[in-house]
Amino acid sequence: MKKIRHIALCLDLTEMDNLLLSYVKRLDDYFEFDSLTLLHLIEIEELPSEINSIVPELGKSIEEVIQNELSEKAETYFGKDNENIRFHIHQGGDVETFASYMDKEDFGLVILGKKSAYLGSGILSGKIVRLINCNTLFVPEITNPNFENVVITLDFSSYSDKVINIGLNLKNIINSSLHPVHVIKSGVQYFPYIKNFNKYAQELENEAKKQYKRFQKKHHLSEEITLLKDSDLHISKLIYNYAVRESANLIIAGNKGKKDEGDLLIGSIAEQLIAHDKNLPVLIVK
Repeated sequence: MKKIRHIALCLDLTEMDNLLLSYVKRLDDYFEFDSLTLLHLIEIEELPSEINSIVPELGKSIEEVIQNELSEKAETYFGKDNENIRFHIHQGGDVETFASYMDKEDFGLVILGKKSAYLGSGILSGKIVRLINCNTLFVPEITNPNFENVVITLDFSSYSDKVINIGLNLKNIINSSLHPVHVIKSGVQYFPYIKNFNKYAQELENEAKKQYKRFQKKHHLSEEITLLKDSDLHISKLIYNYAVRESANLIIAGNKGKKDEGDLLIGSIAEQLIAHDKNLPVLIVK
């Protein structure tokens, strides 16, 4: 996997900014990014008249005021006058043009906060991940910058190669333990109606093992895969529950799976993994 050189971090001037900056600092200690761009979207099209009236008295534009605030926060974690840190304040509240800017910059990774307890609901983060083409890391508010145990979700689609490469990069640089997982979709709800269902389910399991053997050989993976059998739970819930049992610090998932329609901006499994009730960091591979 090529080195991730340029990353972006979305901040919103709340308490969660400190958690995100701490998380990115830990990543930078390992990966030594070439540059970090701190982003902020002014989510309203026009500032209230009360704010506009005091801006001239400050002697600065609203963008300069916000940039100074972000700069002060960044200084705590990365030192003063760090030449590798840039800023982009996006006005107008237009998420689409904000996403277009990020794609144009071709960031190797965009990091977003996912809120549940802090003020805000994380709706903006959800919109952004649906629009951008960059790999996107969702960091919930209840997390630590630790990367010891990483779950890599595999469906043997075109995304699986990318997911494995990122996992191996973490293993090589951070010495992370990898936990490959695959969900066997056997249609268990049809069990009473399918003759020889157990034989059919065993054939699916054998095929999954064969596919993983090919991936192991291709990527020189030593880790064994965990095969989860589908149930009445959504696939994302099976994966999430497994990650919790393994004390995972990160889940890496492809943006779409084999069954997702081609025109979807984000696949159903990825969509559920970043839902507000999930409290593990998730890296969505685009």
